[in-house]
Amino acid sequence: MRNDIHIVLDSTAIMGETPLKNDPRCHELRLSVRHGKTEWRDGERSLAEMFAMVEATGELPKTSQPPLGDFLIIFKELAEQGKKVLMIALDGVLSGTVQTARLAARQVMKEVPGADIRVVDSLTTANPVSGMAMAVLEYIENGADIDEVETYANDLAQRTETFFSVDTLTYLQKGGRIGAVGALVGNLLGIRPIVYLDKKGELTIADKVRTRAKTLRRMLELGEKFAPFEAMYIAHAEAPEDAENLKNQLMEMYPGVPILVTGIGTVLAAHLGPKVIGIFLRRKK
Repeated sequence: MRNDIHIVLDSTAIMGETPLKNDPRCHELRLSVRHGKTEWRDGERSLAEMFAMVEATGELPKTSQPPLGDFLIIFKELAEQGKKVLMIALDGVLSGTVQTARLAARQVMKEVPGADIRVVDSLTTANPVSGMAMAVLEYIENGADIDEVETYANDLAQRTETFFSVDTLTYLQKGGRIGAVGALVGNLLGIRPIVYLDKKGELTIADKVRTRAKTLRRMLELGEKFAPFEAMYIAHAEAPEDAENLKNQLMEMYPGVPILVTGIGTVLAAHLGPKVIGIFLRRKK
């Protein structure tokens, strides 16, 4: 196992539910969630606890990226150990995490002789970011240097397609993504938008569907045009049956393509609500 290049991910990548959990070359920086006067780091509270808080108060949680100091600590520690660093961060339009990481990287490279820290915008979020890290580690084992690793990680980001759907429009409405009237009408009619995260890192509406079953089916149809795939991912907030359903359909549609299913953390769920589910499809070159 090569140990000269280490990887840093943020907590939205949910690496604790992946094979990266016990890999000493992988490190996690946690975003934060605040609800009223209660604050916690991503992973310290369950989705059920957070959703119960929202249900009891009607107040939506707020989230924040890791503070600059957290980046400086981990980057400096690894650089002083002689490690080269690759950070793969969640989409830069959705969060300022990638910009803060780049600021910290520049500062540490000025302060620590020989430090080499690269930061890549994943253009997505959730478990496919851990999937990118897993692919990068394999690439490193095949002899890649840090320049090649950075190029490869950016390529993985460009080849990952992201679709997700929410079960309620309330969280998007309270978060300012959709108007109150639109959310009310949408909820009454059972309308569920399917959201696509484009390569500019921005959210676009790919379609609007009325039932949960049709939503899952339509996500698969929308993703089909990007086939063939080399890896597939499903992430969800307390929707295990839907996730299993999607997994089985994807396995039938694309036999032999590896698929990883995980939950999501409280940071993403704070913006998307319960039962959100996403599919992430990494295209073959």
